Amino acid sequence: MKLFDRPLMLTRYRQFKANRQSDWKFIKFFAKAAYGIGYELRPTVAISPGLVLERHAANQPKHPGLRFEDREYSYAELNEAVNKAAHAFAKLGVQKGDVIALMMDNRPEFLFTVLGANKIGAVVSLINTYVTGEQLEHVLCICGAKWVLAGGEHVSTVHSLGDALPVSEEQLIVWTELPEHAVPSRAIHFNPAFDEASSQNPPCTADNAGEAPSVYIYTSGTTGFPKAAVYTNRRGLQSAWVFSRAAIGITPDDVVYTSGLPLYHSSGLMLATYTALAGGATIALRRKFSVQEHWADVAKFDVTIFSYVGELLRYLNNAPAHSDERRHRVRGIFGAGLRPEFWDEFVDRFNIPHVFEIYGATESPIGLINLDSQPGMVGRMMPGQTLVRTLPESVEPERNAKGSVIPCKVGETGLLIGRITKVNTFDGYLDKSKNKSKIIENAFGEGKHAYNSGDLLKLNPRGYLSFEDRLGDTFRWKGENVATNEVGDLIAKHPGVAEATVYGVRVPHNDGRAGMAALVVDDAFDLEAFGAHVRESLPRYSRPLFLRFEDRLETTATYKHVKTRLKEQGFDPAQCGGAVLFLKDDRYTELEPELLGKIQTGDIRL
Repeated sequence: MKLFDRPLMLTRYRQFKANRQSDWKFIKFFAKAAYGIGYELRPTVAISPGLVLERHAANQPKHPGLRFEDREYSYAELNEAVNKAAHAFAKLGVQKGDVIALMMDNRPEFLFTVLGANKIGAVVSLINTYVTGEQLEHVLCICGAKWVLAGGEHVSTVHSLGDALPVSEEQLIVWTELPEHAVPSRAIHFNPAFDEASSQNPPCTADNAGEAPSVYIYTSGTTGFPKAAVYTNRRGLQSAWVFSRAAIGITPDDVVYTSGLPLYHSSGLMLATYTALAGGATIALRRKFSVQEHWADVAKFDVTIFSYVGELLRYLNNAPAHSDERRHRVRGIFGAGLRPEFWDEFVDRFNIPHVFEIYGATESPIGLINLDSQPGMVGRMMPGQTLVRTLPESVEPERNAKGSVIPCKVGETGLLIGRITKVNTFDGYLDKSKNKSKIIENAFGEGKHAYNSGDLLKLNPRGYLSFEDRLGDTFRWKGENVATNEVGDLIAKHPGVAEATVYGVRVPHNDGRAGMAALVVDDAFDLEAFGAHVRESLPRYSRPLFLRFEDRLETTATYKHVKTRLKEQGFDPAQCGGAVLFLKDDRYTELEPELLGKIQTGDIRL
């Protein structure tokens, strides 16, 4: 029996759905297909993205593997380009286990780097292209980078670190795209090395497969600077096969479009690109998301599947009609964050037959997927996953007399946790000391530990789950997780800021939460200089859009800021009891009633 056969999966699902009492049997059947069967997922079989690419190049060499702008690579050509990167790295002295920190826009060379390094056993640390200064120094240091590879479009940002750059300039590799991109005098210009390298498969690809780390992807976490989450070869491909084979049924006939989701995110690389690779489909890559060009790209690339985040779909839904928005071959979309309030409107307007809404996180071994396009749901729990009650005013799970967690009942909201097993492992962060807070010990009995998602979900009838909120000090804005402690620490460094706390607030007609800061300031505070500090220190998505000023900030007995009242009051000056400032055109200005009204009605897009 081929459990990864999509027609069989759909047939089985219809059979189970006909009898509501059999829903749980289907979930177990799907979980077994997704996690327990198939040689690619067996722990004893070594697999890697590089090996998968080589197999496709051998089995379907002329099939389109990658489309980008006006370029197209067959699987054979894609594999040859990846091989050239691998051989060029090896000639430069990159060795197995070395970490290459990569800062580059979405373009084919990004994939050449990741897959080429994978073939020779090097690890690629994926750097957010919006981070600068102190944040950039931090992420380059914690990954243990021995090499830094910057696209020509970002070399000035990397080089501006000066002595803070954790590698010597001789270990700075620059891969230019345009003639005007400058290469520092002592840095390595990668273009000639790539052009001269062999295009043959390296003999060591199979030796570097299995449980070895493949990439590091950064997550904001709940406190402090970003943490590097470890993706092994197995883990990266496991989720890809789940989506590609068991859920969506991707085949070589499909064209999977990244929609401009950044490849330094798990949503861009793991969810979109590796899922396409797992199914032998064509990868359609875009440099950055564009509302105006989205449907033109769908037509140009002949897209059948595209990935999304909720904010992207909101932009499309708010945009004027496009001539190609219903004339396409799209059979489904997959991603996270399609809001229930415009789910039906979106699929009807854009003629989308199927929505595969998912739940997951960069470092999380818990994954959910909505198989039957149930609006507002992220799927149903798999075996080993449990929604549990939490203690009042706490993020800790409630336990029974035996010390085990207490499952939620239908209609209740609780913390989603997942049993850690040999198959469903928690690879965690590169800094292992950060893992403890994510593990709930003895959750299901002695020695039966669980992963703490840190997220609140609601248990609905028939086992469906809907996302409610995130616990801890993070919020999501513009498709990015923002760590409030990290932002607060940076803005508190500005002269005149005696104390600062940052939190997310709901804004009508927007997904996620926008950043807001409450400040205690003294006479040295200069608003214009503070605004410049925010612009220079923080990526656009994590800059507080709203400011309020307080005489003092409420704290707990352990001096942690209490944000409940602040979050409830939001950004309305009438609720806040004083003036609120709004970041408009990169300057903080008072939120007057007219401006407030336009934000609340959605006339001003944030």
